[in-house]
Amino acid sequence: MAAVVVDAPEALAQSRFPALVSSMLVVRLHGQVVCGDAWVPPSAWISASTAPKVYQHRGAVRAVGLVLRPEAAVALFANARGLVNTVRPLPDLVGPRWPEVEQGVRAAADDRAQLDVLYQFVRQEIAPPSPCEARRQEALALLQAAHLDGDAKGQRMGLSQRQFERRFVAHWGMAPKQYKVIARLNSTLGNALSVSGGPMAALAIDEGYFDQSHMGRDVRRLAGHPLQTLVQGTRRPLTTHWPLQVGAEVQQARTPQPEEPGPTRMR
Repeated sequence: MAAVVVDAPEALAQSRFPALVSSMLVVRLHGQVVCGDAWVPPSAWISASTAPKVYQHRGAVRAVGLVLRPEAAVALFANARGLVNTVRPLPDLVGPRWPEVEQGVRAAADDRAQLDVLYQFVRQEIAPPSPCEARRQEALALLQAAHLDGDAKGQRMGLSQRQFERRFVAHWGMAPKQYKVIARLNSTLGNALSVSGGPMAALAIDEGYFDQSHMGRDVRRLAGHPLQTLVQGTRRPLTTHWPLQVGAEVQQARTPQPEEPGPTRMR
């Protein structure tokens, strides 16, 4: 979905993320980061999440990474299937090939070159006869079936409702309804920031909420703050909510969607 370059000065002590259906592949080049009681590995896959997350910085932090489409993680990493609210070291997911990739990132001359190493890694992983495409199509089929309504619910991939939900949870790590709620939140946050100042009631209806109060409850629960607080916070040049700025830029750039998006930069 996006390439991201992060240059967080020492004055920025935290990064705050909302719940997300996408995941991230990150190589940290400088500084230390803690989430909860655990140190984040220098190279990590950060999974989709069902609750807001706060990452504590230890000094200035510099990192490069890719924001992955929801279906991309399980396509790239078979052992990522069903994982949410998880940070995994990339050597554990990729295996013995990863140290060479990470070394290439760290040795690259600049941001673009570092990101190119990550792009090349993805290309190599998905190149035929890799099973990545089959896993991606399976993931997309589950997502498409999850959005069926009415009588079509009984025709989801030839499974009963209960069977389908079990398969969806095993694949995505969350129930279909929960996935759709978080995906709607991500869309809402991106649109709220990209058209800040617009009527909140209209945004709520456009995003499929019953009303503005319904939207407000979801945003507070899944992003950690009221929507207006998040919008105002991202207007500051230095903000713990910089991931929302990135998300809004990604949402604006998705049509048309380049094969290799240029990096979004947080400084």
